[in-house]
Amino acid sequence: LGKIIESLENERRLIVVGTTSARTLESLYWIGVKILKNRFEGSEKDDSLSSFELGQNEWSHLAKTNVDNISAANALRAVVDFNKGKVSVSGRTSLMIAGDYDFKVVNDLVTNFHAPDSTLMLLVSAFLGSGETVRSVYEEAQDLGYKFLSYGDSCFFTKRKK
Repeated sequence: LGKIIESLENERRLIVVGTTSARTLESLYWIGVKILKNRFEGSEKDDSLSSFELGQNEWSHLAKTNVDNISAANALRAVVDFNKGKVSVSGRTSLMIAGDYDFKVVNDLVTNFHAPDSTLMLLVSAFLGSGETVRSVYEEAQDLGYKFLSYGDSCFFTKRKK
């Protein structure tokens, strides 16, 4: 996490490889928000975050608490500080990234072409901003002969600036 925080603080490009990595980083952001807003339902005497959990749609409730002033670097640093500087963090997440989810950490994503009815496709749709964009990208990939699923080709997506 230290290198990721350093990259974010120095505004270096952070290219995330895989939807699992993306979901993990986004989960860590929201855990950091919980720490900063004192919404962690555990004891600060714990020396690990192993008891941390993030609910499926918990981000939407946290987002309503004005998180615009909490940068990705600050949220991740809160996780490290809370964890007393340990380099490994453990916890559970049920974070569902779909629809209007606003990515807080991930701006660039490398991933493979996913099955159309998967939660991974929902994450990619949220990242690209719409299901229509994903359909267009996937149709073009099919037309060009790209291979899909785990042993297929990969793609590189960049989050649109707001």
